[in-house]
Amino acid sequence: MIEHILLDMGGVLIDLQWQDRVGKLLGRSLPIDELHHLWVSAPSTVDFESGRTDFDQFTAAFIQDFDLALTPEMVQHEFLEIVQAPLPGCEVMLSALKPQYHLSLLSNTNPAHFGKLRDRYDFFEALDRLFLSYEIGLMKPSPTIFEHVLAELDTTPEHVAFFDDGARNVESAKALGIQAYRVDSPAEIMTIVKTFSEASTT
Repeated sequence: MIEHILLDMGGVLIDLQWQDRVGKLLGRSLPIDELHHLWVSAPSTVDFESGRTDFDQFTAAFIQDFDLALTPEMVQHEFLEIVQAPLPGCEVMLSALKPQYHLSLLSNTNPAHFGKLRDRYDFFEALDRLFLSYEIGLMKPSPTIFEHVLAELDTTPEHVAFFDDGARNVESAKALGIQAYRVDSPAEIMTIVKTFSEASTT
């Protein structure tokens, strides 16, 4: 029986202009799965989203990693514009799920992006726990981050449903026995969660 809903943030709860903004920075367009892989393998982004560097240090390292002919100000502006408003139905979905499930966020993120969102939107108040990569020093798709979440929630994989827009993250969670789903919207999550209650009544 599912007791915990574990949610990714970007591309699941909030709109991302990831491909557009990163493509603009790098001067080339990347498929979403390739972009996910780049993000968790580039030293600059890994260090920033693991909490090892600040925004200015990240910016300098990002420019060096990708040999960019851009000023730090240009990079930081485009980087902050990656994260946008909550997706349609985000708040309604969280309100609907909260009475039935323990809700947690599991996000590869950084203080610049999270700070911008926290200051502008209040949907975080509906979440019981926030697992932010830069605070815990771990990133998806590493199995270690899912093991950390399970330990913190004091639960086992079969009681957790995880929703993410990244294929590698979903596969990593599934390998641990978590019910994991690749989704792109709150509406998709609601459709899947409805099957949990239907299954429990049959």
